Order: sequence, then structure tokens, then C-alpha cells
Amino acid sequence: MSTYSPDVPETMKAVQWTAPGEDRSQMLSFNEAAPVPDVYGKHVLVKVHAASINPVDWKLMKGGVPRLLMPSVKVPCLDIAGTVVGIGPSVGKVHSKALKVKLGDEVMAMLDFRHSGGLQEYAVVEESLLVKKPERWTFEQAAAWPLVATTVWEGLVIRGKIKKGDKVLINGASGGTGTVAVQIAKALGAYVVGVCSTANIQLVKDIGADEVVDYKTEDVTQKYRNQDFDIVFDAVGEAAEIWANRATILKPSGHLIRIVGADNAMDTPFHLLYSGAQIGSKKLTSFLQSGPSYHLYTTFPSGEVLNKAIEQLADSDPVIDSVNEFTMPSVLAAFDKSASARAKGKIVIKIV
Repeated sequence: MSTYSPDVPETMKAVQWTAPGEDRSQMLSFNEAAPVPDVYGKHVLVKVHAASINPVDWKLMKGGVPRLLMPSVKVPCLDIAGTVVGIGPSVGKVHSKALKVKLGDEVMAMLDFRHSGGLQEYAVVEESLLVKKPERWTFEQAAAWPLVATTVWEGLVIRGKIKKGDKVLINGASGGTGTVAVQIAKALGAYVVGVCSTANIQLVKDIGADEVVDYKTEDVTQKYRNQDFDIVFDAVGEAAEIWANRATILKPSGHLIRIVGADNAMDTPFHLLYSGAQIGSKKLTSFLQSGPSYHLYTTFPSGEVLNKAIEQLADSDPVIDSVNEFTMPSVLAAFDKSASARAKGKIVIKIV
């Protein structure tokens, strides 16, 4: 039998989207009386205090993902921080490594986009995805971390096998993912070179980068041509110059890690298939040439991975571009800012 806090209401406010498309002002609506979801099985109900936006949130809404993979609950945002207010009957009985939760616990999570979304007052979360929120962080700070921290940990640690003393290049070092990549790489003992625009040089220095390259005045692939790096972590996209010069900027045993495919990869199923073929071609080319490894991957939620990342970030603070109100105009403006690729750090929505 599920257990609930006594003050859980029957309805809640939620931002929802209906049909795929480009115009978010037409696709998104603000439901003031959405039903609060029931908690079941190995899931918990979290009262969401803050959520944050990632590019995947608005890319999913374009409709390029096959129908079978599209979320059944069309509520945007995968990052949340909040308080446990409901516990399913199987919690604590299935996942031995899951966080042991009780009513009132303050938690954070990257959600599974197929089952839940963050832009609502209450969200159902599988217990294995939950991580305890460090006390020193506000809910807004905690909501900024989950997806980007999980993504970076998978890239640098699991795929890049980063170790103390490695030299790491972070392309897009001032963005939501890039700032976390700088912070985690430094926490793990790497020498970090960040690439950003002129306006963000001081920000990237402040979060720990040992060197900063202004891409507006210098070509990083020309500046470093002696196989300088163990890892190049590209948080910007399919930058042709990095791929073309991978053998000169990376050691032969190095790793080119990318988290963003082509800009239009999720516009239609055709674009998705074409992007996948390009990725496969690059992986095969790297393998046949016995050069640096090529990685481009999709991050899936994992409480275990997130917890490891948070342990390294616990003494750091997230870079937050803005904290926005939970109103339709404010949410639309936040999505527009994310799509502009001009955010410095994460864009957060304060919910309750």
C-alpha cells in the first residue's frame, strides 16, 4: 500500500505539450488543475520545488523521435529537486542500491522522459533515480545538476577514463554542460583548457579552468597541434574543425567525446536516421585509423551515476543563468533563452 503525506492535493499546476512542432507558444499550455499522479510500485511522489531546462527538452518537442519512444506524459523538463511526499508499496524492496527514502526527504533526480516531466508541482520518480540533495544547496541549485552531471560523468569517467594529470579540452565551457565538465574534470585532478567566447572568459576561469581560449580570436585546433590532449569534451555540437584535426590535438590513445549531434538531428525521423549514419561512419573511421576514440552518446538517467558525480561536485556551486517563475510567459522565455544557445550555465524554473 502506498504512503502519502497528509497534505498532498488531488490537482496541481503543470506545463503540458500536445502535438510536436516548432512554435512553443502554440504547443505548450498551463494546466491549473492537472491530476496529481498516483504513486505505485517502486516509485515515489516528489513535490517539485525547482526544475531546469536542457536543450533535449525542446528538441524532443520537435517530433523527430520515433512515436514508440515518445513520452506518454507530455510534461517538459528532466531535472528536478524537491521533497518526497509519497512512497510506493515496493520502494526499498527492489533496488538494493537505491537511495533509502522516507517522507520529507529532500531529493534530486534526472527523470525518465518516457514516464514523467519536471514542469509540474508533483512528479512520479522511480526510486533508483533519486539522489539525496546536499544540505548546502538550495532546491534551485540542486535542480541545475542532474542531467548535465550524469552526462559529464558518463563522458569523462566511463567513456573517457579520465585520470589525475590528464589534459582535457572543454569546448563550450560556459554553457550548462560545459561548466559542469570543467568542475568535474578539475575535481578529478585534470588540467583543463576551456573554450568560450570573450564575454565568458572570467566565468570559465572562476570555475577552475587552467587555461581559457577565446574562440572568437583564436582557433583552438591551430593553437594545439602537438597531440596535447587526453580528452576533448565537445559540448557544442558537430564542429567540423575538431573532427578534422582530432589526430593533431588528441593523443593517439585519446578520446573525442561529444554530447550533441547535428542541430537538426531530432527534427524528423529521417534526420534522426541520417545523423545516426554519420555517427556510425565516424566511429568506424576512428577504429580503422587506430586513432583517438570517437564517442557520441545519449545519456539515460541513473541514480548511481548521478550520486558519484554529486559526490565530486558537493563543494562546488552550479553556474545558473537565471531562475524563472512558474508562469507561462516566464517558461516560454526560458525555453527561448535555452534555444538561443546564449545561456551562461543552467536555466532554472522555481515551482513551489
